[in-house]
This record gives sequence, C-alpha cells and structure tokens, in this order.
Amino acid sequence: MSAVCVLTPLVIASWPAISAAISGAAAAMGFSMAASELYEEARPRQKKVETELENSEVVADAMSAGEKIVIRKGDITIEFGRDERGRCTVCVTGTKQSDKELRKIGEEVAGRVIQQFTYNKLVSELKKRNYKVAQEEVLADESVKLRIRL
Repeated sequence: MSAVCVLTPLVIASWPAISAAISGAAAAMGFSMAASELYEEARPRQKKVETELENSEVVADAMSAGEKIVIRKGDITIEFGRDERGRCTVCVTGTKQSDKELRKIGEEVAGRVIQQFTYNKLVSELKKRNYKVAQEEVLADESVKLRIRL
C-alpha cells in the first residue's frame, strides 16, 4: 500500500528554527552570513525589493520586531526579519539587477528556506513517532521525495 502526501507549509515556529532553515538554505545556494552593520553601510546605492515570506507567522518571544538575519552572495544581500505583526519578511538588495530579477531571487531563496524548514520539521516529527525514512530523493526540480517505512 502507498500514499502520496503533498505538504503546503505554514511556518509557525520559534526564531531559532527559522534561522536554522535560513542558514541551511543560504549555504546550499552559495550565500554566506553577513554582519548587519556591513549591510547598513552598503544600503544607499542598492535597489531594494521587499516581500513577505508566504504563509509565515513567527510566534517567537526570542526575536523582537526589527531583528534580522542577513546573507550575502556577490553584490546581492538578502535580509530576513520579523515585522511588527510577527510575520517573516524578505528584503533583497543589489546594484546590478532589476527589481524583477531581485524579486525572483528573493522568491527562490524564500522557497528554499520554506522547503528546508518543512523538511527538517517533517523528519523530526517522523522520528518522534518512530517512523523511518526508507528512501530520500532530490528530484530535478529540487523537490524532495521521501519514502517512509512504518
């Protein structure tokens, strides 16, 4: 017997769980963590596109509004932060890209962060319930296929 399960993530977690997903996705995509003070100095010359991380509601007491994680690759800087409503925002800046290109980069990185978060959450919940991951496969479109043994 088999079943197919498609997950649509709703990101409700503490800031440490989300920051771990950001770090993992950033490293996989070639980004590195950046110090926020370096980001502030470079900001005036850059174009900026800001979006909200879809379906996210960060309910974290550990992170207050205004805190952020900054990653960088070349001249592109991506800032993940928490707004006053508790939602996770993604701000992409760059000097050589158009607004459309920056938005696409932001959506791609945000998608990978959500994927990383969902994957880690799913695997940890499966382990809690004593299920075993029998097979794991990363497909050409970067989606992950898991086969679970009960």
